[in-house]
Amino acid sequence: MDVPHRAEPELSVPAWQWLLATAVGAMLAAGVWWGLLTGSGLIGGDIYAYFLPQKVVMADAFAAGELPLWHRLTGLGYPLLAESQAGVFYPPNQALYRLLDVETAFHWGIVGHYVFAYVFAWRFARCQGVSNSSSLLAAVIFVYGWFPARISHEWSIIAGVWFPLTLWLTDGLLRRPTGWRVAALTACLTAHLLSGHFTLAFVCQLTIVGYAVLFWFWRRSPRDAAAMSSSSAGVSSTSPPLPLAHALLPMLCIGLAIGSAAIQLVPTYELKLASQRHGDEQQFDPAFGHLPPVYLTQLVASWSYWHTPELVQSGEFRTTTGAVAADTNHVEAHFYWGLIPFGLIAVSWLPAFRGRFPGGVYRTWLVLSLLSVIYATGWLMPVARHLPGFGFFNGPGRYTMVAALGGAIIAGLTLDALLAARGRMTLALAAGVIGGCNLADTLAASRYVADAVVVPVSAWQKRDDSWVRRRLLDCGLLQARLLAPGPNIGNFFGVSCVPQYLGLGPAVYYTAGLNPPTSAGDDIFPSDDDLAQLQQLGVTHLLTTERVPRLHPAVVADGAYPDAILNTVWGRGMAECFLYRLQEPVGRFETVPPGADIRVTAVSANHIGFDITTATDTVVTLKELMYPGWQVAVDGVAVEAAATSDVFRSVQVPAGSHTVQWNFRPVSLTIGMWGSMLFVLISGGVAVVVQRRVATTRGRGTDSTPVVGESPPPGNPPSSRTTT
Repeated sequence: MDVPHRAEPELSVPAWQWLLATAVGAMLAAGVWWGLLTGSGLIGGDIYAYFLPQKVVMADAFAAGELPLWHRLTGLGYPLLAESQAGVFYPPNQALYRLLDVETAFHWGIVGHYVFAYVFAWRFARCQGVSNSSSLLAAVIFVYGWFPARISHEWSIIAGVWFPLTLWLTDGLLRRPTGWRVAALTACLTAHLLSGHFTLAFVCQLTIVGYAVLFWFWRRSPRDAAAMSSSSAGVSSTSPPLPLAHALLPMLCIGLAIGSAAIQLVPTYELKLASQRHGDEQQFDPAFGHLPPVYLTQLVASWSYWHTPELVQSGEFRTTTGAVAADTNHVEAHFYWGLIPFGLIAVSWLPAFRGRFPGGVYRTWLVLSLLSVIYATGWLMPVARHLPGFGFFNGPGRYTMVAALGGAIIAGLTLDALLAARGRMTLALAAGVIGGCNLADTLAASRYVADAVVVPVSAWQKRDDSWVRRRLLDCGLLQARLLAPGPNIGNFFGVSCVPQYLGLGPAVYYTAGLNPPTSAGDDIFPSDDDLAQLQQLGVTHLLTTERVPRLHPAVVADGAYPDAILNTVWGRGMAECFLYRLQEPVGRFETVPPGADIRVTAVSANHIGFDITTATDTVVTLKELMYPGWQVAVDGVAVEAAATSDVFRSVQVPAGSHTVQWNFRPVSLTIGMWGSMLFVLISGGVAVVVQRRVATTRGRGTDSTPVVGESPPPGNPPSSRTTT
């Protein structure tokens, strides 16, 4: 039978440690976010302006048995799958939003990702040579130092959970390549991309590449490998260097994952080419969300100075010395380990301690952390914005996630070194006390930075009490379109609304023609020009937070009461909201010549159908965005869309009574689906080839996949790992 390899402690941990880490992670997540598990809600930031509206449309489509490819309620509509933030094909979303109501799914998804982020951060720290107790502390430092301040950004924890997981799989693949490790890393990187939050996926991929390069660099010769091995207690100094081919395997997995996620990436790339992030006139600043260098002092002056309510409100940090010209905010620029971990990291710089760490681990995270902080300042953007990937994403402050994890690992290593002679119980007690103190410290800091809070009753739970919602829904299918002061807020009324707010949106949405003013001060509102623009966009109702003093004669008041949804989202107490109605709205349809009778028969995520009766040949314009993939059929026969507008969907209909069907069937989805299927097969083939190579080399009595830093089994030389 085969003689098993003796795995080093970093590669294998006992089951009880997994159970302990999972229990601690679950208790921490439940304790910090208890309100989200017991019926409370999140209010603030981008939650109601961006993330939750997408989830509402996605859940409704799932309930109707459709794949949510299109979002018809924001602006004139946009490709929901291509915009990516909804994560339509993300496996957890496919389960949560099919089984639970939308807000419960949203909250449980966040809390569940906190649990797994903690467990994976602990596991990665273990593979870096950190003790179990100190790894539990390192996970607290990383997860609850970086993510809670970003609670209004769903992407942070949803994408962040894959960061320590894929790094752990990368480390295992570098140490002992096997087919299943190739498959596991590729699958996790694919899932990371399917979550739709590409900024952190890009940061993760860059970190994996940097980690693999440094891992190989510190072990590029027998001398270096021996030095690395001897730096870990109980590990043989005869370990071989890491072959370059092993260091390239994580890069191969990244490439395979990008291909496997084509079902998401191809539609997104199509939208990117038509978005505000493409072309010479792009309305997008990749330096937005940087970390001003002086603001790094928050590491030692967090809630005691920078994160006090007064300074957060003033935004003074944005104008400090060395800050770049782009805008930023406290959430994007937040970076805090906690005071005790900062002290441990400072101690690690002392010459007396440096020799106590596994040299490669310490140096690797020192280098990666330093590079991530430098990039986070935005200083490199004049050059980086022209590089593939770097110029596509904003928020360079998000790169501090790398330093957050690196600092957590270094703090754990330092605590191990400080208490090496004190015994495991002392270490466990110290790690527990420090972890509890640090949790209170980091949560206090993030409480002032975060722009979202947990409230007892959410706006979503009050939707049936909204008078604005009832008034608008009474207009019927495709009748109401709302101009509101808050982007996307009309989604919660179940009606289309302008203006829109998108991370990645069609470029036409960033032009003046599709962004009408929402108020006019003391002037007549809307003006004649504004009214013409509103009618052109099919707007039927106006919503304001203040009474319009001089109303246009073509607009009449339709109600003024406190609204359950709006007052909760905007924090307006019992203040009135004001709804106005256009007396003669053009509506969603326009016909040339006028006079046709139109009746809407079906509206769903990817489909709009209507019956039309006309006395003459007529061009029917539907005031929805014309985007690649929309196809039209008249009486079941596919026809060409009429080229009457660069924005709206138009079709020519002959005289008589007809049925018109618009269906969204993007070619990019088909290409992406076949691309994903192809690369999944290729990934499986690569995994099989790697596994067979491993089996072949071991069967010959030689192991071409050495575990760097692993001691040979007692009583057997390294070359005797054969069968008995």
